[in-house]
Amino acid sequence: MDDTIIIESGFNGPRLSGNGGYVGGVLADRFTRAFGGVNSDKGDAVEITLRAPIPIETSLQLAREDDALMLRQGETLICEARAGSVDHLAPPPPPTDWADVMRRGEEGGSPEDSDFHWCIVCGRGRAVGDGLRVFGAHGPGEGRSLSCYVPHANHADASGRIRPEFLWGVLDCPGAWAAQDPDDWRPALTGRMTAKVIDPPKVGERCAVVGWRIGAEGRKLYSGTALYTESGRLCAIGHCTWIVLKG
Repeated sequence: MDDTIIIESGFNGPRLSGNGGYVGGVLADRFTRAFGGVNSDKGDAVEITLRAPIPIETSLQLAREDDALMLRQGETLICEARAGSVDHLAPPPPPTDWADVMRRGEEGGSPEDSDFHWCIVCGRGRAVGDGLRVFGAHGPGEGRSLSCYVPHANHADASGRIRPEFLWGVLDCPGAWAAQDPDDWRPALTGRMTAKVIDPPKVGERCAVVGWRIGAEGRKLYSGTALYTESGRLCAIGHCTWIVLKG
């Protein structure tokens, strides 16, 4: 297959490049369609590896190469998609204190002085129905994060369920809040993300994203994230590698 993708303005993480989670979800959808479904023995998850910043409003070339999809801008490899697995993940249980979840929805997210204030996922500068407004913060407890997410109709399919590419975004930023030291304000960018969408939430179905730290190797941080509805239904789960930029 040969195709093109354009990541439109507004689907950004850093102001001038695409959000890793959202773009990963777009590419995961193309991968699933190209390969007729992901290998069942891998858990129906897709692994996305980002090799370079994702240009916005630019025609990118998508090509199938052996068992992978490659996204390029000319000769530059931007990211690649392969079959992955999230079977090793053991997520924390869904939250029981929804007053805390909603409080984080009021107070969390990336504020005006952050590099990610306009991020489609966590940016507080994005209006309701525009950004996903996944607002949260570190804690409760070390190596954890908790975020509030209220699905909006603008991000849903015809059945009223949130589209997978947006759920990949929802799983993205809360992982960094869990993996990174709260006192370390250096930007962390998505390097690799593996995710599985299980049962997409419906519009207006109040949700929480639980993030947890898995480990670290130098400037590489590892996290897991799980999306739950208020009733405790697991909607999606992911594993992410973060690259902390040099200060």
